[in-house]
Amino acid sequence: MRLVGVVVGALAVTAGALALGYETVPATNRPNAVRLEHGVPVGILDTAAGAVAAADNYVAAEDDALLSSNQIRGVVNTEWARRERPVELAQPFLAAALAGTPATLDGLKLTAAIAADKLEAYSPQTAQVRVWSEITVWSSAVAPTQRWTLDTVTLAWESGRWLVTSRLAAPDSATPVPAWTSGHIQDRVSATFDARLADMSAPYYSGGAR
Repeated sequence: MRLVGVVVGALAVTAGALALGYETVPATNRPNAVRLEHGVPVGILDTAAGAVAAADNYVAAEDDALLSSNQIRGVVNTEWARRERPVELAQPFLAAALAGTPATLDGLKLTAAIAADKLEAYSPQTAQVRVWSEITVWSSAVAPTQRWTLDTVTLAWESGRWLVTSRLAAPDSATPVPAWTSGHIQDRVSATFDARLADMSAPYYSGGAR
């Protein structure tokens, strides 16, 4: 199926699923690829589909925690390889969260969602997944604003689970932006979506309880 035709539905399902504490899972009858530990998703299936599910959930969980220093530290400590945690926590958005900077904006709210993904590489020891995601922020004083990113997430299989070893974001100019949000006019045409999101597909969501 073409991504452009399903992106609106995918975003609606994604936002609702994350708000309710749902996790993304492959659309198969295989064992659940993700379990929740204290509300944080953990990827536990060493397959290609399991790696994609882990990357989707890890990106969403990390971004969704950006307004809370305690939550962001808990997510990174759960999802990232130990040696990489200090580097990730030093990134600008995360460092601001740890410093409590976002909380200074009265009533600010945030939600994160995954729109599409693509498996770039997989072996039983490592995987790489491209994830297209967005963050929406709003408050009584801030109009709803979206930021879209196209991340390449590298995972390592350690001790029976997937851990993040790297998350690299493409430059803003390379990130497709839906027509109903801000962005360059050249990003708002179907050809751009087709080219930059080639072979990506919307994730499948299944209900889960925290």
